Amino acid sequence: MRNLEKKTNEVTNLSQQLGDDGSHSYPDFEAMWIRIEATRNEQDEQGTYAAPLQTKPVFRGRRLAVLSVAVFVLLATPVLAYITGKWDFKNLKGVESAIQQGYGQPINKKITNSGVTFTIDTAVSDDNGTTLLYSLNTGDKQERKWMFDQFEFKDDKGNSIARMDLVQMMKMKWDNGLYWHNWNEESRTYNGFFDTSWTVPGKEANVQLSARGLQAFDYVRVPIDLDPRKAEVQTFPIHDGGIEELKVQFVKDGQGQALLKYSVSYTDDSNFNIVGPQIVVKKEGGMVIRSGDRANRMIQIEGHLEWGVQEGYSSDELLQGGNSFEFVYGVKGSHIEGEWDIDMFTLNKEKALQASVTRELNIPLHTSQGDSILRKLIIRPTAIKLEVENKKVFEYIPYREVSLLVNGRKLEGWEMILEYANTSLYGYRQAFTFPARPDLRLTADTPVELLLEREIEKIKDYKKPIKLTAISDEKKETLVNVEGYPVKVTYYTKNGDLYVENESEDLKFSGVSQTYMKQGDERKFGEALFFKWEENWLDWEKSNKYVNVYRGFKGHETEIYFFEFFIRHWDRNMKIKLQ
Repeated sequence: MRNLEKKTNEVTNLSQQLGDDGSHSYPDFEAMWIRIEATRNEQDEQGTYAAPLQTKPVFRGRRLAVLSVAVFVLLATPVLAYITGKWDFKNLKGVESAIQQGYGQPINKKITNSGVTFTIDTAVSDDNGTTLLYSLNTGDKQERKWMFDQFEFKDDKGNSIARMDLVQMMKMKWDNGLYWHNWNEESRTYNGFFDTSWTVPGKEANVQLSARGLQAFDYVRVPIDLDPRKAEVQTFPIHDGGIEELKVQFVKDGQGQALLKYSVSYTDDSNFNIVGPQIVVKKEGGMVIRSGDRANRMIQIEGHLEWGVQEGYSSDELLQGGNSFEFVYGVKGSHIEGEWDIDMFTLNKEKALQASVTRELNIPLHTSQGDSILRKLIIRPTAIKLEVENKKVFEYIPYREVSLLVNGRKLEGWEMILEYANTSLYGYRQAFTFPARPDLRLTADTPVELLLEREIEKIKDYKKPIKLTAISDEKKETLVNVEGYPVKVTYYTKNGDLYVENESEDLKFSGVSQTYMKQGDERKFGEALFFKWEENWLDWEKSNKYVNVYRGFKGHETEIYFFEFFIRHWDRNMKIKLQ
């Protein structure tokens, strides 16, 4: 029934193979966020990629806001059209906008070896970092995934600025930079980026780049006979590409949504970060588009917590007839020996410096989490950055949405999680980067406001205990008042373990994901059952039910404490003039 022998190594364009949302051939920025800051539960949009990436100190989140005090035309209009048509700037909007505003520097250096041509086309450099646009022509007629054995960016004295090898890329370990490329069907080349936080000291610097060896990874598509009507786990042996088996489960939320959950067991997981395995849902030759998000996280499969993937779909879409399912993963292909050394070339950021402004703000900010100071507004060709100093360690601006209003136009951004890592400021400082559209021009007098929306008040170490009495296998409920909100606590034992559920009819209360008991001066934390949290994951703002389990519980009564929860003040917004 499981027709696994029909697997094929035929490679087609990934936009057809893995979905048409354009999110598969480049690094997965959200995946890296999750792995660095798992507790923040950021949701990713992972597909097939060179490797995930995210924030400083490795990168600086190169989305853009543009300052155009003067226009410096470095690239002619036809060249601009060529670049924007060949390179996918989806996760480097700042670089794209800088090029369109005239801050791109033509390099046009190429080297051919072993039948492969490597070209550095354009550079963008400012005080946020440096990006090189390159192309790779391997002679392929169809897409593959190519990775260099070694890739190194050096200064004029040969000192390494950033160095990556294949092992580092597989393990998601990088030294100050990352490269990735996408297949261009029209030119049949791979057009990509090298991105680093390193910036030119002074106005210009001579640099060099070298690459060694090319390893191919081919895509394998395996039809799997999945039944979305089954609630139990469905298992598929793979025995290929270092993958032993695939386990899949469907979970419905009762509101027209369903989770597709799956985990993969490996005999060798070295290919995972190069070509991330995933399930593709197809109908009549096209892709079934998710209705929810996709996240890599700990999931519950057959009663065990495993690292896996969960995706949100419409229940109707999954249950309709005519759907088919494919499991896509990668295997090592051919290898090309060769060296591609780009000799000395000059990077110049003088034009970017003339178009940069730093405002010392020192504006006080008072929130439910305490006092903060808006320190600096930094405007450069590849980013508008806002620096914030908080008075309490690891207490951040407590708003769901942080954005800028530039001349009345809303610019969304994100926090640079690792901006101050390994410094004395870590835990107290925050940095936000805001992208801008190429058609937005700023001057020294352009009005800029900070817009804070949908406050989330965090309450930690809630001191009032909740007493559980007459504990048995029979479910019991107690209703408690928590900061003015009614919270229902349900508790019972099962197989010698104590289960404690909590939820509220008022969605302003977030629910409590983590509870604990006191044992003298120590805390015994409950085990959070993530399968119960899946419903929250589908729409965190519209649910608040959580479950903790205390293994091997003995006794008939106890007290539990709420470790941390949030009050969702969706009506609390704040606007602050920055310039």
